[in-house]
Amino acid sequence: MGRPPTPSTGGPGFRFTQEEVAEMESLLRHLNNGIPDGSLIQSLADRFTASAARAGKVGVWSKQVIARVSPFWWGIRSLMSLILTRRSGPGLVNRKYSQRSRNSTKMLPAASGDHKSAFARSSVQKSVKNSLEGGQLEFEAKSVRDGAWYDVAAFLSHRLSQSGELEVWVRFSGFGARDDEWIDVRTCVRQRSHPCVSTECAAVLPGDQILCFQEGKHQALYFDAHVLDAQKRRHDARGCRCRFLVCYDHDDSEEIVPLRKMCRRPETDYRLEILHAAGAANAAKEAVVDSVIA
Repeated sequence: MGRPPTPSTGGPGFRFTQEEVAEMESLLRHLNNGIPDGSLIQSLADRFTASAARAGKVGVWSKQVIARVSPFWWGIRSLMSLILTRRSGPGLVNRKYSQRSRNSTKMLPAASGDHKSAFARSSVQKSVKNSLEGGQLEFEAKSVRDGAWYDVAAFLSHRLSQSGELEVWVRFSGFGARDDEWIDVRTCVRQRSHPCVSTECAAVLPGDQILCFQEGKHQALYFDAHVLDAQKRRHDARGCRCRFLVCYDHDDSEEIVPLRKMCRRPETDYRLEILHAAGAANAAKEAVVDSVIA
C-alpha cells in the first residue's frame, strides 16, 4: 500500500492512460459501481506500473487509483440520474439548459457568513463525536503525511492532544490499518465534499472554496483550492463543457480544470435549492406555454 512521495515542480504531469481508465471503468461496472477493496486496488496499481506502456515512467500508487475511482463511481451515478431526469420530463434539453444556467448564475448569491456558520468547526466537532457513537454523517479528513483529503471509512478512537485539541484515529476509505492516522478534528476533519454533477455548474462561482483533483508529476490527489474564474460553455452530449480557473491552496499553483475534477463544499448546497427552484419554475412556464400552443 503506502503513500507516494510529495509532488515536485517541473517535468511531465502524471496521467492515467486511456487503457487504464477503461479498465477502472470496467471494474466499476462489474462491481455495480461499488468501491473496490484495498487488495484489488493495490493489484490494479501494481499491474499498471508493470505494464509496457509505463516503462521508464512514473509508477502508479494505490491511492491514485482510489482517488480516480471515486470520481468515476460518483460520475456514473450522476450520469444515470441525469439520463433518468431527462426521460422523466421537459426542461433539461441542452439548448434550454444553457440559457437557464446563465439566468440562474445571476441570482446565485456568494456564500455568506450565515451559511458558513452552519458548518462551523464547533459543529463539525460535535458531529464527529456523534459519529464515534454511531452517527451516519459522511466525513473527509486531511492526511498529515501529504496534505491531501480522503474519505473517512471510520473513526476508530479519539483523544485530547497536549494542547487540549480533540484528535481522532482515522481509517481512510480504501486503505488498511498501516495508513491510519491521528487527525486534528478542528482543522483536518469536515463534512464530505460533493462531487459536482454536470447540471450543477451554475452553482460554482468565483471565490468558492472547493476540493479539486490535481494531477502532478508523481501523484494525483484531491487538494483544497478556490475558484478564480468560471468560463461557462454550452453543454453537449458529453455533459458539462465549462472550464474553471482554480488556485490550489497548498502550493499556490493555478490550473484550468473541467467540472468533473471538482467537488463542492456542503456550504453551497443552498445555491442548488435556488437553482432547482428556478429550473422548476421555468419548466412550469414552458409546460403552460406548450399547453396553450397545443
